[in-house]
Amino acid sequence: MLRAHLETWRPYTLCYPGLVGLAGAVLAGDPGPARLAAAWAVPTLGWLAGLYGGDYFDRKLDAAAKPHRPIPSGRMRAGTALTCMIVCVVLGAVLALVLNWRTSLLAAAALAMGIAYSKVFKARGLSGNLVRGAITPLAFLVGAMFAAPLPHPALLAAAVVFCLQDAASNLVGTLRDIDGDREGGYHTLPVRRGPRVALAVVTVLAGCWALLAVAAPAVLPRTPGTAAFWPLLAVACALAAAAITLLYRGIDPGRALRAHGVLVLERTILAGAFVALGTGPAFALPVTFVSLAVTWAAQHAMRERYEFGSGDPRGDHSPSPGSRHDVLSYVDARLVALEGRRLTALDGWERRIDVEVTDLDLRMTLLAEHGAILRVPCDGDDAGTMPAPVVTGARPPVTISTTAGTFRDIFLLGRTNPRRAYLTGAIKMNASARDMLHINQLFNEFRRTDAGAVTPVEVREPEPFSEAGPGALPPMVVISDTTLRDGEQMPGVAFAPEEKVELARRLAALGVPLIEAGYPAVSAEEAHAVRAIVDAGLDAAVQVIARPLPADIEAAVESGAHSIALFTGTSEAHVRAKLRTTPERLVAGIRDAVALAKQSGRNVVFAAEDATRTDPAFLVQVYLAAAEAGADAIGLADTAGVATPWRMAALVRHVAAACPLPIAVHCHNDLGLATANSVAGLLAGASGVQCSVLGVGERAGNASLEEVVMTLEVAFGHRTGLDLTALTPLAHHVATLTGHLVPAGKPVVGGYAFVHESGLHVDGIARDPGTYEPYPPELLGRERSFVFGKHSGRSALRQVLDSHAVGLEEGQMAALLATVKERRERRTAAPLDERAVIEMARTLLTTEGQS
Repeated sequence: MLRAHLETWRPYTLCYPGLVGLAGAVLAGDPGPARLAAAWAVPTLGWLAGLYGGDYFDRKLDAAAKPHRPIPSGRMRAGTALTCMIVCVVLGAVLALVLNWRTSLLAAAALAMGIAYSKVFKARGLSGNLVRGAITPLAFLVGAMFAAPLPHPALLAAAVVFCLQDAASNLVGTLRDIDGDREGGYHTLPVRRGPRVALAVVTVLAGCWALLAVAAPAVLPRTPGTAAFWPLLAVACALAAAAITLLYRGIDPGRALRAHGVLVLERTILAGAFVALGTGPAFALPVTFVSLAVTWAAQHAMRERYEFGSGDPRGDHSPSPGSRHDVLSYVDARLVALEGRRLTALDGWERRIDVEVTDLDLRMTLLAEHGAILRVPCDGDDAGTMPAPVVTGARPPVTISTTAGTFRDIFLLGRTNPRRAYLTGAIKMNASARDMLHINQLFNEFRRTDAGAVTPVEVREPEPFSEAGPGALPPMVVISDTTLRDGEQMPGVAFAPEEKVELARRLAALGVPLIEAGYPAVSAEEAHAVRAIVDAGLDAAVQVIARPLPADIEAAVESGAHSIALFTGTSEAHVRAKLRTTPERLVAGIRDAVALAKQSGRNVVFAAEDATRTDPAFLVQVYLAAAEAGADAIGLADTAGVATPWRMAALVRHVAAACPLPIAVHCHNDLGLATANSVAGLLAGASGVQCSVLGVGERAGNASLEEVVMTLEVAFGHRTGLDLTALTPLAHHVATLTGHLVPAGKPVVGGYAFVHESGLHVDGIARDPGTYEPYPPELLGRERSFVFGKHSGRSALRQVLDSHAVGLEEGQMAALLATVKERRERRTAAPLDERAVIEMARTLLTTEGQS
């Protein structure tokens, strides 16, 4: 409990209000020791009351957005915090009444302003910073009134200096906490107008207080210590300039934290400068240096735990000894926040998740059961007396490995996001594609408060839009199949509900982790079919689509699907002509729809239709709105099939640089580039790809599932986790459902995929199959075969005959080859397979033997 109080006091800030009170007292007159002590004590008690009040009034925000922070602690009971606030107020009021009853009015005003700040103004942009800054001048005036009945009017100039300085410092604090404030619904200036505008306001406020401080000796009635004042003021101004310069080099929570730390020292020196102005160096310098030492030491010791993990927010030092406990505390706090909230998207996902924070030698075990997540003890953690872990089902556990610094950067400082950390190897994971879907949602839920809360979105300038070369595939590609949804838009195709269930079973057996099952709002039969697929309990996540409309979302939720893909057009043609709306209304509608869908506990994806013909800057704006509203992933669709691989890669790279969510691409085949565009998107930063069996879909269809899978497997050596031997049977099953035969020349699954006729090719195959086959047919559970015709050669015939122990003389071989060539030149003749050629050879031998 003592530690909780100490952390609530924030000792690195506690000297500042006392110094401000002393400055007011010594500039107003020549008070005795008792009144000097009171000038220090009353503002300090008021400051403590404000900190306890912040613990009490801001408890909900901090529990939601900053559960890792011990300050405000939230570690003491709310009633304790309120009681301590009242005790500090009473003690300060008693001293004020005894020494100058008028100061009690200022103390009451400070208390009212502190409560108003926490309850109202903290969420009101710049007005909150100004209200917060205005409390400090009251401490200055209270100190002045302990030396004189009423303060000299000129002292108001010095009071304004402290007001502007504290407002600027508080505004830098909101830059540090921008993600947490956004998540908690606090509309601070950085949340409303962006960090650059906030930094500009900080610069103006700092410039104003510096100018007023320089002018103060000329207007104040009593300034005996100017010799010590100017050096201290110069140091304070230099520190303020250094903090602001640091932010101009780049605004992120880590830099904002360091800048705020500099300003904590700066304001201590500034208050000491005004104490020196009123007393001279003999009293002011020792008091200032002691206060500065306490401030520096407390800040160095406490902010190691304050911001979690590594003691230095830059990540330059090893994690502090207490970080291990902080990780577990953070995780437990997030799990508590999720208690009672059913994560419907996790239904049917029963997994054990083993997490290791390598540099802390920390291991955690999480269990996903019945749509809930809980932590259980394992070797190396301190989970106490919770039930022993069990391995759920027959599947091996998911394993996640990372460092404390990466954990901190993702969840606390917002410097990176799970997608980028995974792609750069900062997070290592052994998980299937379906597991990846749910782990991503779990990470996102940890970064949110509750349904409808805003996802923390890092503020990043997107890279310039340029068609640079490809990158590398992600470690895991999530393959989504849309045969049941987009495939059914193929002209003349309509799957019966039982056909949909059977096809979904085959897709799940293939290993497809995400099945897009339909569009429930389109009809009652469609919704019924989706529900039947969900109820089948397949080892795959079931996704449905919906427009960003309440009725569509309601139908999607009622279908029972685990995931909802909201879609709408974002190109100029779609926005203006099809949707007949404005870009602003479109973005607002997307934000509202995503927030509404997230209330269901589902995984929510926002997919931009016609993304490849959308202005890239507007596309990023749309995706960020979806991310801020709580989307778990985004989809990028080449709806008209007009992209090229270079354009697709450039667009995905541009979006990935600005938006922290996983990206999936959905490509149409109007130019025959759907597979190429899908792979280009994956190489540029996407981690998901949507396909359909045989590429079935509207117009020229979609990216072909079998083509994309085999391109990843063969061209890139990427293991998809799918059962490749099931691809061909599945393709023929879908062909039967659609009423169209599988084209003989279809890649991967076509009848001719492993059939050879050319004599040169057959000769090469006989020596090394890799000469003319990109991968062995056995990989797909198939066999190579040969056909014979005008391009066949003697060696091909000899190989086939020898394999069947049929021996021909050279003359007989020549006769057989001539017959084969002549027969195939007749266009009506069927191809000659191996069986036919063997039969012809045996007939030739029989005929010559009889003659």
